[in-house]
This record gives sequence, C-alpha cells and structure tokens, in this order.
Amino acid sequence: MKENEAVAWLELEKGLDYAELVTPGFSLVAVRINPEYFDFVLCSAGRDKEGARTLREWSEKYNLSVVINASMYLPDGLTSTGYMRSGDYINNKRIVQRFGAFFAAQPDDPDLPRATILERDTDIWRELLSHYSVVIQNYRIISSGRRILWSPGGPLYSISAVATDGTGNILFLHSREPVEAYSFAQHLLHLPLDIRTVMYVEGGGQAGLLVRSQKLEREHQGRNAVDFLVSGNRTVLLPNVIGAKPIARENARDNLNGLSRFP
Repeated sequence: MKENEAVAWLELEKGLDYAELVTPGFSLVAVRINPEYFDFVLCSAGRDKEGARTLREWSEKYNLSVVINASMYLPDGLTSTGYMRSGDYINNKRIVQRFGAFFAAQPDDPDLPRATILERDTDIWRELLSHYSVVIQNYRIISSGRRILWSPGGPLYSISAVATDGTGNILFLHSREPVEAYSFAQHLLHLPLDIRTVMYVEGGGQAGLLVRSQKLEREHQGRNAVDFLVSGNRTVLLPNVIGAKPIARENARDNLNGLSRFP
C-alpha cells in the first residue's frame, strides 16, 4: 500500500472501522474508533479483584467491541509501569518522567475531546489531565507534529499502540510480525491513516488486539522470539486493558445529533 492510496476500511458499525494494511516488509491491523459513538474504559484486575484475563474474557465481561493492552506492567502482575487511574481507582499514582503520552477519556467538560492522547511537552497537560476520568500513561512513539521520537536500532518485536488521527478518531494498532519500533513508526507515517500522536502500549507476546462485533470477530496476538514459528499465544493474561463500547442508545441521540463523520 502506498501513502496516496485509500484504506479499504470495513465498517463494523457506526463509528467503528477495521482494516488490515500490508506493505513490503510490514503488516498492520488498524481499528478506527469515533469517540462520538464509542465510550472508552479502563478495565483493571487491580480494581475488580478477579485476576488478569485474556482479551476475549475482558471483552465478554464488560461487553467491549474492541480491546487492546492498556500498558506494560510491573512484576506484581497488576500495576502499570506508568500513571494509571479510572475515576476513584488509582492503579499507579506515579507520573513517569520518560513517558511522554497520556491516553485520556471521559472528560468532565463537554468542550473537551471525549478521548484523546495528551502530550507531556505541552504547557497545560496537568490541567487537562484533571478533567479526565480515565488516564493511562505510556511511551510516546510519534508526536502530534508527526515527528518520530524513538531512535533507530533495537530489538524486533510485535507492537500494540494507540493513536489519534487528524480528525480526532482513536486508532488501535497492532503489528504481529516482529518489527523495530523506529521502523514501525516510519511505516505508520507513510500509510494513509492521517496519523498524529502515537502511544506505545505493549510489545512481544503480550501485545494484542481483539475486535468483537456482529460483522467481524478477530483476535490478534503478538509473538516472542521463542514462538516465531507458531500462531501466537491467545491465552496471555492481561491485568489492564483499554476497551471501547458503543455509547448507550438513550444517550447517543443527544450526543450525536447532527454528526455524520462516517456517512
């Protein structure tokens, strides 16, 4: 696929689109989610006290249409490596200096984006964070100015990432085939996705993405070097995931009146 080609999006439902993109030496699964039609939630084993789950188990328990890793996590198997909270629940209260991105959702101000990625090199990032109920901190791969922030070199591994595009959609991204992070970023910028800020959420065999809708069910799981020749491990248990689910019908009519971003 070339940069000037259109993506063959498959509309799964209003505000939710799926695509598999292939270029020489690189393949990507992309799910495009319009925040005006979908709510984003943090699901955490540390909050519900029922243990880590597979992507499918998280999806089924909370009726999620799309699920992706929320972040890397510490050896205790529960705590995110970066700042993480949802409402009154705080998974990790520490803001990590070297992590430059925050996925933020569920604002208290209707004038703010319903979901976005905030960057730590802006002057008002702390103020903006205080207005969002869901906040998850991770490495930033690409800035909103479309600048790659990782250096070339490093290991090859599967990657899951969350991004924004030029019209405010949220993208869940997954590269199953092992790839260098810098190369991953380069490919994203050359694909016709209108990519802006990109946040890394997980790599290797833990990296995954699941889509579960009436039109399509698809699960993508990363690979480690040791399972290079197998299909991937779908029994990976994850303590924290980001999920997207349709806005409740009774609220959607009020929130979406007059909107037709995806005709």
